Amino acid sequence: MQDRQRIDASARLRLVGFVLFVAIYFLSFLQRVAVSVVADNLVLELGLDSVALGFMSSGFFISYAVLQPALGFLSDKLGPERVSAVAVFVAAIGSFLFAGARGFTSAFLGRIIMGAGLAAGFIPGIKFIALNFPPQVFSTYNSLFIAIGNIGALMGAAPLAWLATAAGWRQVFTGLAVVALLLAGLCWIFATKQPIPEQQDQDMDSYDKPSSYLDVIMNRNLQLLSFFLFARYGTQMAFQALWGVPYISGVYEVSPTSAAAVITMIATGYVIGAPVVGRLADVLAARGMDAFTARWNILLGTAVCYFLTWVPIALDPGFLSFRAMYVLLFIMGAAASSAGLVYSIAKDLFPPGVSGFATGLVNVMSIMGGAVMPPLVGWFIRLFTARGLEGGGLYSNALVPCLVFAALGVGFILMVRKPVEESSGSGIKRSEN
Repeated sequence: MQDRQRIDASARLRLVGFVLFVAIYFLSFLQRVAVSVVADNLVLELGLDSVALGFMSSGFFISYAVLQPALGFLSDKLGPERVSAVAVFVAAIGSFLFAGARGFTSAFLGRIIMGAGLAAGFIPGIKFIALNFPPQVFSTYNSLFIAIGNIGALMGAAPLAWLATAAGWRQVFTGLAVVALLLAGLCWIFATKQPIPEQQDQDMDSYDKPSSYLDVIMNRNLQLLSFFLFARYGTQMAFQALWGVPYISGVYEVSPTSAAAVITMIATGYVIGAPVVGRLADVLAARGMDAFTARWNILLGTAVCYFLTWVPIALDPGFLSFRAMYVLLFIMGAAASSAGLVYSIAKDLFPPGVSGFATGLVNVMSIMGGAVMPPLVGWFIRLFTARGLEGGGLYSNALVPCLVFAALGVGFILMVRKPVEESSGSGIKRSEN
């Protein structure tokens, strides 16, 4: 009876922790897009121009990306709960600073601090799931975690805009700071109920996978997975976050509002597709297929599907009707949602003592793709504009690099090899065939 009560208490505590990390990740997504919602207010009150607004957005992502490996390392050593508690407190400071900003410098600094703090929204969450949930359901909960977090991007559009109009943008960011403080406090309370991770050196010495940080960095599969996420997330962000609306407006001659409604189908497909993809991977593994093969097969299939969605966009604009674009972009988002399986594979490549560091490195490349691809497409737009192209033809030609990178993504997954066990004189070791 006591054993059953302990198991029930452990399960409840595990779910509480999951909800807590989901909330932090949700807040991270909300803050990512918040600047675009209040852009007009920033122009009027702080005197910012388009370049300064670009820095407001990029400052968050730069600090977010830079800290990913460090947060993974600290999560391995100190535990994800303690790392997130401190980091989210830092994010609250950044949000308070941004809310009270009177000029570019303080606003930009606030965004950098927010990005640094909310960088703890993802990798520590994955680490927590890996430590507390059985391996046979890791992909399910990891994908659910990612899907709910991405809802923050949807909530950061119209609902946040309504709040900013009703209460004022400074009050909105003050409120988000208060929410961050609350989450930091809850995370610290939760951390007190979790043990500090023991020294991992002994575990890593007995583990049959690469164990040093150099092994992680040099691992061929991890590098290929990183390049895949660079291509996948970069192309997705180039269309979803920046150039999709002008493309749809130019090709179908509709208003930006109507075009934006179509683009939201990418996020919708992502949110719906992620839990389905994660659950499918776990079901296939439960039915006898090894976890790596199940995840790899789904990644390959969705990578091909994702590439195919780019073909009519880049090569034959207007081939599909305006209504059909709703379906196409939903499929694009659903196919892109399989990216969560990359973190499942990356986690299993290494022992627990370095898995957080490994997933942090992969996530850096994902974020860097989102930082590089939109301006790359912008460069092509400027080039083709100088050559006299305009309208839908201009944007479709400029988006051809996205088609190329989507194809490269398929190639990167094809080159990923299943780690196999080899017998040796000293025991079992892992290699890549």
